[in-house]
Amino acid sequence: MKKKWVSGVIVLMLGALIAGCGNKNEAANGDKNSGSAGQKTITAATSGVSNPFSYEKDGQLTGYDVEVMKAIFKDLPEYKLEVQAIEFEGILTGLDNGRFQLGANNFGSNEERRSKYNFSLPIIENANVFVVRKDDNTLKAIEDLKGYKAVTEVGNSGATLLENYNEANPDAKAEIMYTDENFVKQFEGIEAGRYDVRIISRVSAEKAIKEHGFTNLKVVPFSTANSDPGSYILLSKSADSSLLELVNKRIKEMYADGTLLKISQEQLGGDYLPKKELME
Repeated sequence: MKKKWVSGVIVLMLGALIAGCGNKNEAANGDKNSGSAGQKTITAATSGVSNPFSYEKDGQLTGYDVEVMKAIFKDLPEYKLEVQAIEFEGILTGLDNGRFQLGANNFGSNEERRSKYNFSLPIIENANVFVVRKDDNTLKAIEDLKGYKAVTEVGNSGATLLENYNEANPDAKAEIMYTDENFVKQFEGIEAGRYDVRIISRVSAEKAIKEHGFTNLKVVPFSTANSDPGSYILLSKSADSSLLELVNKRIKEMYADGTLLKISQEQLGGDYLPKKELME
């Protein structure tokens, strides 16, 4: 009898202990859930390999575009921002299928993109330029691309310019060489003579040439008809229109209070903000 009574007490004590642990876990989970109750998650996509706009540092995503998105949602407790690194081509695909609400990767503007996505106000002024070897004194405009070995990734604004040029000039085409290399490797290829030119944003070109010591490369500015020097955050057209209004409102506020300038100086090394009239 005594053994049965002791066993019964032990069982009761174990039951109480387990119940107590369960209550603590439920309480902890309840606190966590209640803290995020009502929050709306905004998922943004970027490549994570486009320094200085999107890259990894100490295991964390950062860069101009990433820090701007973080700042947009920083003081908005009703939203939770999640930024995911993904292959460049997957950013637009993810916007198309609703996986992402925002896409940011130094996106320029063109007619096709404007027809498919909503564009934020510009977050930077960053015109495309040519990067060529210093002894190249021929390439000054898009119309001079005949015979050039032009390196690019699929889907970026430089690729679009090259493809449009070749379509318009079937008898004077450039040789478009698509690659998965990052643009620093592409710059190495230009110096080595494997490629002749890369069309890329001015900020990326100037920063990479300086930081990586490309002594035999130079930047050549150019303009095209209806060219847009801005860089934007892209939003799915199927997303709630209030999200676009919110993003633009915050960009205006950050432009006015100096937040954008601070991020530009920290990430880009200078003031690359759009002209004031473009923020209206």
